[in-house]
Amino acid sequence: MIRPLLRTLSCLLLLGSTYAIGAQNMSIKNFIFGHSLLDHRPPAIPTPSDETTVPHWLYLLAEAAGHDYSVAGQYGFLPQHANLPPFSQWGYDLVPPAWESDLEPFSAADFSTILLTAGNFMQWQGPAEPYPGEDGVLSPITATEAIVDWVRQEEDTVAVYIYENWPDMAPYLNGNFPPEVSAFANYNDYTRGAFHDWWIDYQDALLAARPAARIRMIPVGPIIADLLSVAPLNSIPLGELYEDDAPHGRASLYFLASLVTYMAIYAEEAPANFVPPAIVHELITNNYAQLVGEIWAALLAFNTDENDSRVFFSTPTSTATSAIHSAEEWRVFPNPVGEYFTLLGPEEISGPLELSLLDIHGRLLWQNQVIAVDRNLIKREAAWTAGRYSLKIRDRNGREVYKTLIFQ
Repeated sequence: MIRPLLRTLSCLLLLGSTYAIGAQNMSIKNFIFGHSLLDHRPPAIPTPSDETTVPHWLYLLAEAAGHDYSVAGQYGFLPQHANLPPFSQWGYDLVPPAWESDLEPFSAADFSTILLTAGNFMQWQGPAEPYPGEDGVLSPITATEAIVDWVRQEEDTVAVYIYENWPDMAPYLNGNFPPEVSAFANYNDYTRGAFHDWWIDYQDALLAARPAARIRMIPVGPIIADLLSVAPLNSIPLGELYEDDAPHGRASLYFLASLVTYMAIYAEEAPANFVPPAIVHELITNNYAQLVGEIWAALLAFNTDENDSRVFFSTPTSTATSAIHSAEEWRVFPNPVGEYFTLLGPEEISGPLELSLLDIHGRLLWQNQVIAVDRNLIKREAAWTAGRYSLKIRDRNGREVYKTLIFQ
């Protein structure tokens, strides 16, 4: 099991919410420019409440953690969302409304967080290419720029999150739903591969075009693809996760999507005391703590080539009592790594230490224990191909720190 970083209690300003020593409550007011991979209603099989929506689970997770969450949103794709101003279209059984668009302007709602998402069927062409049938100008990027510009005029400190969804499943089915094991494996490979690359290009273009905007991305689809590709979740029947080839999900899929989204926007692990209800598949419930750790590690490892987080505005850190010093006080050299690398820690740290190597999706590749922190020479294994990795360093008291490694 990958153990997550301890929750930050240090003072910082992040995502429009204040984090302070001793403070437990964080409040997020969220507006969503979304579609059915964020809010799928009505589902093919009725549910007790709004379990096939991300906001439903975000609210329950926030409540368990002692935080506040309220939401408003509208349905559509980016070309429709770029027809501004928006209006408050979505309401929920449990989630408090964040805005009554009939009664007040958007600016009065004081939103701290925006979620927006592109369609999941446009990735056959680049994000800068115009939408077919549009005016030849509007593309996913220009539509998003219009939304971001308008939102920042209304609320200049708002945090904008791109919700990276999951692709259309129909091309992988050969007419058969749910997909066969091999077809689903190919689908997940695409989700983590060319589909994911499209979203990275999309975010990079927005970061370059709007450097002053607060834009981050949540890799929901690729993380879910990883979780469903290996034990224990690869034993869940696909018909209990998806209801069609769009693919709309059942409650369990939206719960997984919400776990990823919660940890990104609150910049902390999902609450350990949360017990998913029976509508969530038992393999998810029984492995909840492990899944939280794996998702958290994947979010921490999702960085740009310059090693800046694609997810967090300030990378979550541990307090002085829970961290093994700062990451800067641990040295890994050479980095980029060739055949070997050496770990060198602060002099006052005593072993034993547990070292874990994670790939960019947070998957555990290697784990070992070392006694000393001075000059640990580690041989690279053949499976550690060129790319970016995270080295997690954990002491006997459970304190952790992460270092980024680049293998040549």
